[in-house]
Amino acid sequence: MSVLYLVGDAHLGCERAEKENNKVRSLLDFFSYIQQPGNRLVIMGDLFDFWFEYRYAISKQHFEVLAGLRDLVQSGVQIDYLAGNHDFWLDSFIEYNIGVNVHVDGLQLHWADFNLYLRHGDGLLQSDHFYRILKKVLRNRFNVFLYRLLHPDAGIPLAHFFSRLSRNSSSQMRAYSDADYRAFARNKLKENIDMVVLGHTHWAACKAYQDGWYLNPGAWMLTRTFIQVDKSGPQLFQWNPKGITGFNTSIPPGNEGKE
Repeated sequence: MSVLYLVGDAHLGCERAEKENNKVRSLLDFFSYIQQPGNRLVIMGDLFDFWFEYRYAISKQHFEVLAGLRDLVQSGVQIDYLAGNHDFWLDSFIEYNIGVNVHVDGLQLHWADFNLYLRHGDGLLQSDHFYRILKKVLRNRFNVFLYRLLHPDAGIPLAHFFSRLSRNSSSQMRAYSDADYRAFARNKLKENIDMVVLGHTHWAACKAYQDGWYLNPGAWMLTRTFIQVDKSGPQLFQWNPKGITGFNTSIPPGNEGKE
């Protein structure tokens, strides 16, 4: 039976060597685990802590993961990649050289008799007015052209610096933010949607409501969690060196009683 897998927020490239190597190794082991023709993988954004494609250059530090994605595609696993707020400058290399389907804003799909709505989730906070404007500025084609004028040896380290600032700022806000995401999901479930899948918050969730599910695979960077969906419904798991284990989630700290 084919299975849909959801994973996100690995933020590859953001940690020191030992932690980064462990994170990459666990992700590659996970790729091997799901490598079965007919399976489907949706990357919920921020796989990379920063991604920018120059015309003739990409970051060499992600070679192993890119090769792993290519192996999955060649084995018959369909991969969809939802652009996150750290890697929304995805371009032709991921799509045409690796074979991954890139989605800039979101994705709707039908799987195992369920209708799913998926997006990374950045900009969904009611207080994210400035970020929604900034997002349009950063994705502007002319501004992307200007950034490409920077040599990769300068442009990539500079972007990693700003990515760290963004991640540290977001981590200070997340203790108060999950309620907006769950409210968004509950409203979306009224639109003939069975499962709403978001990332970005770094909080894993597999919450059943009367009219569907709110799902979040959490942050691979922190908890190695992922979600699988088959005919029985969604399940949240945690990857570990011995395989997978069920993952018990509750409402994130600070949000109890706010649903």
